[in-house]
Amino acid sequence: MTARKTVADRFGRFQFTTRIVSDCFMVLIAWFVSYYIRFYVLIDGEGAGLEFLFAFLSIIAVIATIFFNYVNFLYEQSITSRWRHEVGKLLKTSLDLFVTFSIIYYFFFSSKVSRVHLVMFGVTSFLFLVLGRYICNMIFAAHIRAGEFKANVLLVGRGKRLEDYYNATLTAFEAGRMRVVAQYMGEDIKGLVSIKSGSLQEAVEKVGAEIVVISYDDETSEFKNSIKKQALDLYEQTVYILPNLPKAYVGTVISDFHFIPTIEINSHDFTFGKRFIKRVFDIISSTLAIVVLSPVFIILALAVKLTSKGPVFFRQKRVTRDGEIFEMLKFRSMRVDMPEQGGAHWTEENDPRITPLGKFLRKSSLDELPQFFNVFCGQMSLIGPRPERPELVEKFKTEIPGYNMRHRVKSGISGWAQVNGLRGNTSLEKRIDFDLYYIRNWSPWLDFKIIVLTFFKGFFNKNAY
Repeated sequence: MTARKTVADRFGRFQFTTRIVSDCFMVLIAWFVSYYIRFYVLIDGEGAGLEFLFAFLSIIAVIATIFFNYVNFLYEQSITSRWRHEVGKLLKTSLDLFVTFSIIYYFFFSSKVSRVHLVMFGVTSFLFLVLGRYICNMIFAAHIRAGEFKANVLLVGRGKRLEDYYNATLTAFEAGRMRVVAQYMGEDIKGLVSIKSGSLQEAVEKVGAEIVVISYDDETSEFKNSIKKQALDLYEQTVYILPNLPKAYVGTVISDFHFIPTIEINSHDFTFGKRFIKRVFDIISSTLAIVVLSPVFIILALAVKLTSKGPVFFRQKRVTRDGEIFEMLKFRSMRVDMPEQGGAHWTEENDPRITPLGKFLRKSSLDELPQFFNVFCGQMSLIGPRPERPELVEKFKTEIPGYNMRHRVKSGISGWAQVNGLRGNTSLEKRIDFDLYYIRNWSPWLDFKIIVLTFFKGFFNKNAY
């Protein structure tokens, strides 16, 4: 048995056992805390004579919890798991427990058990299971940071993607789980031992590699075929191939279609459920914003009208989800007697077209407030990639790989790129990377995080001209 299997199995057993023990312990606490509060706090003494019955039912609760956690994929081995990623699955487990005991109570008990206890258990089981998983993941992270489950990694080939992978292992959370020990058939990564002679199998055995990462973007077909053939013999190691795909692609899934390997490069999509949740939140938030900020709207509208000639609002065509074009609203911040010249382009520092009031509005992002009406009408979302003009979209989608992927969601007033300082005259490529990260990792929690960050660092920005 190889070192890789020993490390992987040891970590897997440790992770699985810790989670099982935690779930059993936490669900028992939730069960008896609910029992105590119901029968000895709310109505003292009602629990007399029911101790044995509820002790028996607690065993069913433990078994059911383990079963539902298993079918909800909460016992899968993962070196990068975070408790917040498991919250949704734990909520489903708690709901499953509630339904299960509702059925048991209905068919097997009439008056011996408490429905109040059942409701309390549904709530406390979720809270305690989440707490247990949070503690478990703190324990896993501590062990990983201590280097107790490090796997030796052998890099094969050369190129920028392989170097980027190496750098990521030094800075990411996985750094505590991985140790890059050598490079085979390459010598462009500083600080790594280069192994040139011998076969891939010999190189793996020489350094005790448990993970093999292959990249051959700049190599010949003969080299590629040789390495791929040798990699198929590494049945005891985990082998990864870095595909020649731009990182901007939104989700990559490898699967089989009737035994034919396929790679889906744009797998991530917003389901109807996700879009429904996002739309409901947009309607509620935009309505509240319009009502609460109505005095500000009136003051700014009067200020724009009194300080310069022209309309209060500036309307401009922008592109949103599925390439649809809409008119985005802003408080006018430019003079109307100095039209744009030279085609579509972004404003620059000390742009002569901007009015004195407009400069303040743009710096403070107050010119964006009318976009709450765009959100209310369904043309935009509160959070999402910033919308761009149609002519610039046509230009960028031919120059930047994956640019058009950002149109899988509605454009937003604020976004992940904006709260990370990517506004105005900043790298467009980096902005696209942040936008696509948002699409790949969307959740209500991420939207809430962006809203909070917008208040602290999203309004005033040195790059907003």
